[in-house]
Amino acid sequence: MTRRSATTRLLALPFLASALALTSPLPSASAAPADATATPAALPEVVVPGEPLPQPRTETLLAAGAKGFFHTTQDDTFAWTAYDTGATTVVGHYDETRPDPGLHGAGSDFTVDADPRQTGRTWKLQDMSTGAAATVDGPESAWIRGVYGDAVLTEGSATYPGPLRFLRPDGNGGTTVVSVTSWANAGLTPGSTQPLGGDAREAAFGLYFNDGYRIALADTHTGALRVSPLLPSPRTTGGCDNPLMAVDTTQLAWLGGDCKIHVLSRADLNAPDRTVPVDYYDQPRALGLSGDWVLTVNRSGYDQRDSDIPVQRELVATPVGGGDPVVVLSHASETIAQAPDGTALVEGGDTAADWTVRKVTATGGTAPTAVATEYRVAPEAYHLDSLDLSANTLISAEGGNYLGEGFYGRQGTLGDTPTVSARTPLGRDGYLRPHVSCGGGPAICTDMAGTGDGRVVHLNSSINSLSVRRGDKYQEIALDRAVRPREVVGASGRYVLLDTSYWPQSTLAVVDLDGSTPGTTVATASGNVGTIDDGRLITAGAKTGEVVVLDLATQQSRTLQTGRDCKITQLKSAGGWLYWNCWFDGATGSAGLLRPDGTSLPIEVPARAQGMGRGFLVYTPSDEGMSTVVDFHTGVPVTKPLNAHLPADQAFDYEWSADRFGGGLAYVDKYQNIHLVSVIAPDSASL
Repeated sequence: MTRRSATTRLLALPFLASALALTSPLPSASAAPADATATPAALPEVVVPGEPLPQPRTETLLAAGAKGFFHTTQDDTFAWTAYDTGATTVVGHYDETRPDPGLHGAGSDFTVDADPRQTGRTWKLQDMSTGAAATVDGPESAWIRGVYGDAVLTEGSATYPGPLRFLRPDGNGGTTVVSVTSWANAGLTPGSTQPLGGDAREAAFGLYFNDGYRIALADTHTGALRVSPLLPSPRTTGGCDNPLMAVDTTQLAWLGGDCKIHVLSRADLNAPDRTVPVDYYDQPRALGLSGDWVLTVNRSGYDQRDSDIPVQRELVATPVGGGDPVVVLSHASETIAQAPDGTALVEGGDTAADWTVRKVTATGGTAPTAVATEYRVAPEAYHLDSLDLSANTLISAEGGNYLGEGFYGRQGTLGDTPTVSARTPLGRDGYLRPHVSCGGGPAICTDMAGTGDGRVVHLNSSINSLSVRRGDKYQEIALDRAVRPREVVGASGRYVLLDTSYWPQSTLAVVDLDGSTPGTTVATASGNVGTIDDGRLITAGAKTGEVVVLDLATQQSRTLQTGRDCKITQLKSAGGWLYWNCWFDGATGSAGLLRPDGTSLPIEVPARAQGMGRGFLVYTPSDEGMSTVVDFHTGVPVTKPLNAHLPADQAFDYEWSADRFGGGLAYVDKYQNIHLVSVIAPDSASL
């Protein structure tokens, strides 16, 4: 496992000459002269798709246009997808803290490419259906309140509430500015404005006036304002408090604090409204309109969160003129977007594999129907809390759903075309889930370490024990009372190295899994720089350049010299080799490789390695650059690229693992896919 290394950048360092010295800085070091123009081939890998959860992933439907719709994607980006092809174009990052209706677009295919929270004077307005773009210039220090067709609504900051203005490209590189100034004409003074959606024709607001709460529609071309009669405020004590609104081509619907949906004529806001009552204990989370039907999706069924069927509630259509509600979709997500053709968009399906964005249409007075578009919402995968790759056995701790979370094993094979077997559960029933085996922590055992003999161990701090798994066998090994471990540093065979920072007498301890009393402490060491390998505890010595090797069976120790006059700050071991690093000492630091028995000449390598496998080191930058490995198994270090940026700090991230007992590494990407990378072929000769 890659453990206890600091977040660093990969730096090219000067190296001393030796019999096996590195001939050039990273990343071009090689055993033979390299072609300066050649790009090293990526290491072979196999990708294991993330195991899908039985629950569907919920995206947020933000707006619907004539040709496509705006929504969030799996990695919280803001995107537009075409109805007819399902092709998605990423626009930018979505800020979940500000999901204002209309902010990213309303009733059209237009949006702005910048963060809508950004203050300034210029924004680029884009028509995603055609690719056309134009800029609009607004007042100093204005911010965007919404995008309504080809008009950007801004609000100034000089006064509160600030002046509202629609900005529209004039076709000649300039900007047409239309102010919303007719509050006085309505005989009202606005307190605060709350955008509630709209379309290319009008923006809708909820307004707290001096005499109560009203709905207003502002014309995007003229700025003319139309205001409704008084409506029940969403701040009504003991009432419905989720201010939802839907704007259709002919109507608008508003959920008031009186727990009634008020349907108003868009042509005449003063005409008598029609109402649809809702249950206070089952308030809608989404509101829409389709023909003369009100669409609602109510609160999630929390009692079904562990079910293997979708947990979202039904999409229900209720006739505005009275009548029984109709279930349109048995399972639907909690957002609805109105399209300019009178249809509504919603996500739903029968299973997580059938979760699709659908158009809801009502024609001829019949109940609405939902027809799938070409965009399918793939289910999320189980979250991989931790990985361990040891002797080509891949162990994963997976969470996210009560029915399937736990520990799983896969067998890998390396080479030019690596493979991975299907996953199998580890441990017997009742010991898979985190509240039993990990002391109730929020993540599943993020300090796993493989022993190299088929076992994997992790700390169960709630009962001061080590959990040990091999196949379907599970064992809980109690630790000495005096040992208060903070994390598992590493394991090798029968021995496990623990960081016991909570134990004042020492900070490292080795326990024996296979002794007459399993879990007995067999060695301790001061300091927190150490590793364990092939029955030896290896720690930094008290003197600069010194390494202490303790044989755990005989309790005999000896010292090694690195040849550098610097304090050892990091030790790693794998495959009979020891990596030392003292990069904290001095401006540049230094690092190298030794045999723990002292029989080898040193191999010099760059400092700041984050991981070590059998015959290779892993270097991962703290910026967004790609990680690399240095293959030294032939005696001459060679740099090889990875197609990934691995987390640089394995003290906090457990999303990758270098095989201390084999020639591969594994990592998890943002979609919870596992990549098994073959660094060194199994039949390659090694030192």
